[in-house]
Amino acid sequence: MTISESFQLLIGRIQPLETELQAARQHLATIRTRLETEFEVSKCFPIGSFARGTSIRGFSDTDLLAVFRKTVFTWGDNLINSDTALEKVRMALAERYPNSDVYKDDIAIAVSFSDGRHVDVVPGVFDSMFKEKWPIYLIPDGSGTWMQTSPSLYDAYLSGANTESGSKMLYVAQLMKFWRECREPRIPLSSFHIEMVLASEEVCKGVKSYSNCMLEILRSLSRRECRAMRDPYGIAGNIPAVKTASQRERALASVTNSRDHAESAVSADRRGDLNEARRQWDIVFNTKFPW
Repeated sequence: MTISESFQLLIGRIQPLETELQAARQHLATIRTRLETEFEVSKCFPIGSFARGTSIRGFSDTDLLAVFRKTVFTWGDNLINSDTALEKVRMALAERYPNSDVYKDDIAIAVSFSDGRHVDVVPGVFDSMFKEKWPIYLIPDGSGTWMQTSPSLYDAYLSGANTESGSKMLYVAQLMKFWRECREPRIPLSSFHIEMVLASEEVCKGVKSYSNCMLEILRSLSRRECRAMRDPYGIAGNIPAVKTASQRERALASVTNSRDHAESAVSADRRGDLNEARRQWDIVFNTKFPW
């Protein structure tokens, strides 16, 4: 089996099962119903990896953006503290799911279901339109205030980059997420950050193998030192790779180590040393690379 065949096999193995996708859809539907019963909600829709088709088998959570009428989170003429808004959502969901763990997780309310699935509910309110086409929402920023985001705009940007890559970018994003989960301990790199770096630096564009794409994204993350990247549309400010300085230090160490082994793997493959190439990729994926 060639290295290319090993990557194709790995990509097949990490695709989410239909049962996982169906369970996620079911949880999203029940959460949507609960929120619409308790509040004035204008819309609810999935965002993140699940919405973009880059989730992976057994690991990816599901993200839901719940867009509330602004009056729900308004006191007087101003929006309330976003932590207060999160607490209102948490209480409503905790009452609906008394046997599930329902808690604040940074900018979302996380619901952990008994089947092992997790849904992160991000509350938001409509703010404005970007170029009269893309809605911008205000969502919690993790410190009590609100920040702007436009999921449909970013999804269109990533979808366009994936198309230009011949659909390789989607699979490389999945491979990177699998790599992140394989490491011990798990690497706390943001999925969204990974995808935005892949797109903005055109890592997968052109005739490239998956091994070369993996090497390039690891090089890119290492060169950037896992620091936040600038939002190409200037809406969200910076797009962080991690949440804390200690996480960045740990992520960078793992990225750099994996980059070095990926370089050795690609070099070995070029000179025809298939066994060494496999061994090096197996180190990158922490013994999870198909032989």
